[in-house]
Amino acid sequence: MLDPGSPRVFNCNVMTQKLLKEDPESKLFFRNRQLNTILLIKDTVPEADRNDLTPSVGTKLYFPFNEEDIYEGGRTLFLHERGAEKIIANHFGESALDPALFEEDLQIMKLLNGLPSLDPFLMKDVFLRQNISMNESYFDVTEEVWNEIESFMLQRFEPLVRAAFPDVSATDDKARQLIDKIWEARDLEALQPLITGFRLPQDKALDIFSSWRGIVYYSYQYQKEQLRVVDLLKWLGEVNHPYTGVPTSESKTVQKNLGFIRDGFRSEWQTIERIVREYERSYDKMFKEKSSSTEFLEFLRGSNETYWKIGNCLGKINHAIYCWDAMTSRYDKRVIPWAQLQSVVTLLSLIFQSEKKATTDVAWS
Repeated sequence: MLDPGSPRVFNCNVMTQKLLKEDPESKLFFRNRQLNTILLIKDTVPEADRNDLTPSVGTKLYFPFNEEDIYEGGRTLFLHERGAEKIIANHFGESALDPALFEEDLQIMKLLNGLPSLDPFLMKDVFLRQNISMNESYFDVTEEVWNEIESFMLQRFEPLVRAAFPDVSATDDKARQLIDKIWEARDLEALQPLITGFRLPQDKALDIFSSWRGIVYYSYQYQKEQLRVVDLLKWLGEVNHPYTGVPTSESKTVQKNLGFIRDGFRSEWQTIERIVREYERSYDKMFKEKSSSTEFLEFLRGSNETYWKIGNCLGKINHAIYCWDAMTSRYDKRVIPWAQLQSVVTLLSLIFQSEKKATTDVAWS
């Protein structure tokens, strides 16, 4: 589904249309006006297309054939594909995009390409940390939610500061400044006491801190999503109510896909649980029990790969929940007609398909 709301889809097209209706002078997301007709989608990068520098999740650009109705179909392009910049420019026509502004737009795309998912909090945060001015109306994050997430994450950073500076409290200026630097994950010199103390590789230290803070955010999301996960798994287990007049072949296909969805959903969720459990256990051993630092430091050093993995898994889970809710919530007790059930099952099964190939365009329709 291409609607705004899924952490795997940033529907710049619809959001821009909405903003312009409210205020024709609104500041748009991309500097070149034409680019605000596209959508950005987080999708699996097929295994055959990956290398050591390519994460398992890529940013796919969706150029709708009809800018007024994105569901009429469109052209897609992974941002990491060779020649992507030229393809984007050519799509809008020669000289249609201002070159200087296009460089700024590419920087925006590259920042989003560095995220495993397109959660509004992560998007808003990455632009704030890079001091890039954006219209915050594109990010559906209330001040209350922002403060709640920020508070959760900062509490996780404080023990690191106390470990580096045992003689200062978390309220001291020096400690607060270092906590802020961990949040920003940009100032190598300011973070040097932590880098030295935790024996982190100098050339990867900023990536490690940035990835770790991303994992902390996803651990917050993990806690928030548990009830909705239970609701969907319960529905998947109870959806076998009888349908009359349904061909046997169709029924078998739906039942097979339901089993595939349940297995895929559980597999992704179990991966998330394992990551969070390992993180929490290693964190507690170092900072609460003070019994061992080995596991947490190992976790930090491998945090980049873990960050992408948990972000990808949660992205799939949340996209599935969003699609399921959007397609079933209007029905009493979510008992849906057979044709609608077929559509839901087809869509959800595509979300959890093998990473050997990219998700088909049907999963975004």
